[in-house]
Amino acid sequence: MMYQWLLAFNKPSNKLWVTPTYWAVLTVIFILSLKFGTRFFTEAIFPDISHETLSNLLNIIASSMLAVSTFSLSIMVSAFSSAANSATPRATDLVMGDEHTRTAISSFICAFIYAIIAQTALGMEFYGQNGRFILFISTIAVLTYLIVTLIHWVYTLSQLGRLRNTLTKIEQVADTALQNYRANPQMGATWQGNLTARSKSLSAGISGYLTHIDIQTLQNKAEDANCYIHINVRPGELIAPDTILCFIEGKFDEPESIRNSFVFDQQRTFAQDPNWGMIVLSEAAQKALSPGINDPGTAINVMMIMTSLLLKEGEKDKNTKEFDRLSIKSIDCGEWIRDAFAPISRDGATILEVNLVMQKMLASIWRNAPEQKLSQAAFDMAENALKRAVQQIEFEPDVELLKQKHKSLFP
Repeated sequence: MMYQWLLAFNKPSNKLWVTPTYWAVLTVIFILSLKFGTRFFTEAIFPDISHETLSNLLNIIASSMLAVSTFSLSIMVSAFSSAANSATPRATDLVMGDEHTRTAISSFICAFIYAIIAQTALGMEFYGQNGRFILFISTIAVLTYLIVTLIHWVYTLSQLGRLRNTLTKIEQVADTALQNYRANPQMGATWQGNLTARSKSLSAGISGYLTHIDIQTLQNKAEDANCYIHINVRPGELIAPDTILCFIEGKFDEPESIRNSFVFDQQRTFAQDPNWGMIVLSEAAQKALSPGINDPGTAINVMMIMTSLLLKEGEKDKNTKEFDRLSIKSIDCGEWIRDAFAPISRDGATILEVNLVMQKMLASIWRNAPEQKLSQAAFDMAENALKRAVQQIEFEPDVELLKQKHKSLFP
């Protein structure tokens, strides 16, 4: 259950309110603690800062931060819409999770709360001479930080929601997921045993996408029960109520408790699903190829990004924990090619430039892919893409050019 709570707090949509709330609470604690912190100093040891000086500074922060926060939130909502319209709605969460955006919004909201609480405490004569001086220093520090944040926020606003920025964010999370997989394809599961006829199966009992597997908890449960568990699903799979999640080899008194180690949602996530990033990139290319947009250049750019990701070799993680009570089904890497390139091949079948670049990218993957299944899938996809293009392209010289290119790339 704790694992699921941590995942919930790490969702980008939740971080938007979790981060400001966290810092707002700390801000209130700091403002109120000044009263008690001054007891450790000799009375009137610091310069006397007038109420009026502090009040003016706090008024400036309160009035300006309220306006800036409102403006920033409206810009952020526009960026979400822009990311969904220019790339894919599946990229909205990545824009929500932008660290600079969360930092800026949190800073503005917390500065507003800081000014309101401090102004109220000042009006109630909550602080003595030492307290007012410390409050003055902290207010100057807050102003300095806000100036730096505002300057950086202007740059962030110039990029947020733009297609290139959105594609970069998708590329980063896709790269992380792929590298994590290649560093540890079996998620640390090392049991090499075989299932017997006495093994028990555990069905999902729920529908949705499997987003995470709590490997550590499964290992602990298997150790406590002195049994072995074969995980029959991988994150990213669409689960039906009768889908077998795992097989239990050995005696386990409460097999239903294992189900809590599998996290389900209505949408796929990037963390443990290396294929999802490729699918989202492909959706961006499909959007670019739609008749209303007609932007083959973006589709070509997306194919180049996908190729670089698929050809990037991962480094084996020597510090990975080994879970000797667990085994897990293998991933079919060929699905990465089919899910990524097939939709682009379908939507761009009539565009010669898209087909030529696709043949080049698939040939590169075929020759250099780290996994054999990936290489074979690239070869098969190139054949299918050629057949589809030959049927769709009406201008015969373009067809011949594409055939010659395919023949030269796949001798």
